[in-house]
Amino acid sequence: MNPAIRPGLVGEVDLTVSDEHLAPHTPKFSTPALVMLMEQASFAAIRSLLDDSQTVVGYEVNVKHLAPAGVGSRVTGRSTLTDVSGNRLRFEVVAQLGNLVLGTAEHKMAVVPQSALES
Repeated sequence: MNPAIRPGLVGEVDLTVSDEHLAPHTPKFSTPALVMLMEQASFAAIRSLLDDSQTVVGYEVNVKHLAPAGVGSRVTGRSTLTDVSGNRLRFEVVAQLGNLVLGTAEHKMAVVPQSALES
């Protein structure tokens, strides 16, 4: 694995909440969409350091969805790599709407060969 993949790397992704991101029972940003944003931010932190034969897979997410956001809200996911153990990566993630924290998570991913997912 690339030795440049080390704690301290940061990834950030912005998303404008649209109908596809809403919970089925209320017109607010859904928890699955929040987790998706967090995974995208974590991937953004290390994407450029993976070689073409590698990818990452998420294997654990401990998420807290703390506040709502409606359609049109601009949500930012910011993920910081906090630990590398072999091919396993641990991230701390925060999703915000301006200064309002919408959610937090510990997200774990593993670097794997791309070929392991092709079948």
